[in-house]
Amino acid sequence: MKYFPQLESGAMAQYPLRKIRRQRCVVNSHLDGRRRKLLDAPEAQVEWRLALTGLTSLERDNLETLFQEVEGRLGSFTFLDPADNLLLWSEDLTNAAWVEGPLIELTGPIADPAGTNRATRIANTGAAAQTVEQAVAGPGWHHYCFSLYVRSVQEGSVTLFRAAGPASDSRSYRVGASWTRLTHSGRFETSAEGVRFGISLPVGRTVDVYGVQVESQPAPSPYRRTTSRCGVYPEARFADDILTVTAHGPESYGCLVRIVARVS
Repeated sequence: MKYFPQLESGAMAQYPLRKIRRQRCVVNSHLDGRRRKLLDAPEAQVEWRLALTGLTSLERDNLETLFQEVEGRLGSFTFLDPADNLLLWSEDLTNAAWVEGPLIELTGPIADPAGTNRATRIANTGAAAQTVEQAVAGPGWHHYCFSLYVRSVQEGSVTLFRAAGPASDSRSYRVGASWTRLTHSGRFETSAEGVRFGISLPVGRTVDVYGVQVESQPAPSPYRRTTSRCGVYPEARFADDILTVTAHGPESYGCLVRIVARVS
């Protein structure tokens, strides 16, 4: 599998970042003058315009290598949207996209820190730690930031974890009655594909969670709700057959990259 490379900073893009969504509308004109418009959903497309500057020679080489491997617009690659949440169903932990331990109980919706009722209560009713997790179809060697809002009636600890192949990393946090945003960020030295993100609860622990999010970058951005679509695009393509890279100075290159993908 080919993936659009991250920058050495751990980010997928630089600002200004432009994201354009296009919808196609089919128009049927009748003989009596009436017109019927229908949305052609399968032809929906999103385009990213990445204005990259200050690239090092390694970052330039990684970009040019991918461009050559996919032969410009011909081949596809996986692109992780820098302006979206990489998790599916971020507010429905009962969905099949999530995998929970056999003794996890989920209750919702309940009040959340945004003033709505879209949070979920997670309770561990077992005699051992239980988890709720989801896998993201991204490269294990990217830098990711896993974040969520948590509160608990009784003060205690919860653990956030990341795992890619044999590599894993976890961190415990103290939580209390107030909503707190927890973040767990880092990267692995691995060639494994696919990354798992989740929360582990000790015996008897009950917590409320909201705004579960994964991003391909070192730090969290504002929460973005997802349902059946997320920021992983496995069939993205370059929009041009020519990649023009300009040298601005020693170890400083720039280019404009256009990427397109269908909205599944």
